[in-house]
Amino acid sequence: MRLRLAVLACTLVLAGCGGFTTADEAATVTPAPVPTDGIQFPPGVTADGVVPSALASAHAGSLATTDYTITTQQVVRETDDDEVVRQTTHTRWVAANASHYRGQYRQNASQYRAGWSTTAVDYWSNGTIVATRYENRRGEVTLLRWAAENDELLTDLADEQRLEGELAAAEYRVVRRNADGDVVVAGARLRDPERLVTPLFVRDIENLSVRMHVRYDGTVVARRLTYDAVLSSRSVRIVRETRITEMGETTVERPSWVANTTMSRRE
Repeated sequence: MRLRLAVLACTLVLAGCGGFTTADEAATVTPAPVPTDGIQFPPGVTADGVVPSALASAHAGSLATTDYTITTQQVVRETDDDEVVRQTTHTRWVAANASHYRGQYRQNASQYRAGWSTTAVDYWSNGTIVATRYENRRGEVTLLRWAAENDELLTDLADEQRLEGELAAAEYRVVRRNADGDVVVAGARLRDPERLVTPLFVRDIENLSVRMHVRYDGTVVARRLTYDAVLSSRSVRIVRETRITEMGETTVERPSWVANTTMSRRE
């Protein structure tokens, strides 16, 4: 059971327009053009900015009945020499109504006196079981499965809670409106930094910059968040990018390693 909890903790804690915005775009906040008559704002977006809970809820609601792929990349660099300290990628493939899903998490981290190491977590669920493959930094692999009714692995596949935290952390304004009803919103002034979900041991957040592309139905299809902070005793720059792709076209495949998993014990 302890091993299962370790796998869960690794996945949950460390585990994000058509693509990501650029750094220059994220740092630029310009007034929105005059709205076109007849085009409404997406749910949770107003002329004055965003309503965090409403937009996050609309985002999750729009994804609830379709299949999609969500990918998050995060890079932590030292401010002084631009050296990468930690880099993570987390991808989730989700079927309509979350009937089954698959995920892949990878983290490369620089360890003191030990060089680079990689942690890998894969998981899959068909609604009946949840299966995980965990590979630690020594290359040791653990395969487990348990009943889906006891699933503690991922209860927020659409990333609703993290998104709401990012929306609540800053003051936003609409910087672009498209003819199809999509909008781009940007934030740069901190409002409640405690709402951000940050890497472990990160503190003293400043110089926050966020840019999001919101579809007409409230789906946040791309977002880019950057900020400066202190990680342990080092000054770092953190960049986190998340995008939603292949809506209505995602296939959730069953990994071959699932057949080799063993049922974990329950307390």
